[in-house]
Amino acid sequence: MTTTTLKFRRLSKALGAEVLGVDLSEPPDDETYEALRSAWLEHQILLFREQHITLPQQIAFSRRFGELYISPKKQRTEFPEVGVFSNIKKNGKYIGQPPARTGDGWHSDLFYMEKPATGSLFRAEQAPAKGGETWFANMYAAYDALPESTKQRIDDLRATYSEVKSWNVIDPELIPLTEEEKRHYPDVTHPFVRTHPETSRKTLFVGMRGSQCSIVEGMSEDESVAFLDDLRAFATKPQFTYCHQWRPGDAMLWDNRCTMHKATIFDDSLGPRLCYRTTIAGDVPY
Repeated sequence: MTTTTLKFRRLSKALGAEVLGVDLSEPPDDETYEALRSAWLEHQILLFREQHITLPQQIAFSRRFGELYISPKKQRTEFPEVGVFSNIKKNGKYIGQPPARTGDGWHSDLFYMEKPATGSLFRAEQAPAKGGETWFANMYAAYDALPESTKQRIDDLRATYSEVKSWNVIDPELIPLTEEEKRHYPDVTHPFVRTHPETSRKTLFVGMRGSQCSIVEGMSEDESVAFLDDLRAFATKPQFTYCHQWRPGDAMLWDNRCTMHKATIFDDSLGPRLCYRTTIAGDVPY
């Protein structure tokens, strides 16, 4: 893979670019990697079409952007770096995480960790012609558009989030966490305003899966929920968002440090969906 055929086409006014002239089955040379990383930092999400690659090839490309996160939960492939998202069943059981479970609320990947994800590469092996869209939101733009009074209020403000408490609040049908898993998910405290470690830009950081299990410093539980709901609603206004309709072979690389995203629940009768995600490990937000 070289930069000779590399081109970028914007996906929307809010954020995102499609990358043309790239085959992810081939490891990028240093020049191409630097061009891709620069575009990723500029556009926040990069779309690669027609990427019918193997899981080892997805892992190799993702690892170019940093160390990969390995979930403590049992993965459904032979590769611990890969998460599976699917509505396909074998022997009466889903072969991956069904799309209607936990991803239909705005969030940033691994927000519940002390070190949330740097980024994620999500690839659709199979996708229905309609339904199952993913929404993305530009948290740079959301922060920049906040009233100055709100910026001043949240500049040094922090919130504590409990993944353990939220687990069955978000989806009562989820299998309860084991005691070992609970120990892996202690409560975390993150700033509302995060400085991107590579661009040095300020970004709104409210990627918890929901407001119900977060406590804002100096606020009661009810006050926290109301405050967070208002802030997250502002951050996901149409002018800050892009909706992606997946095609088989689509691969999307997004920057979790300055975006949020959410899945769209759809009826399984629309067709099979099989997607694979690799997640780039991150740093403590500041």
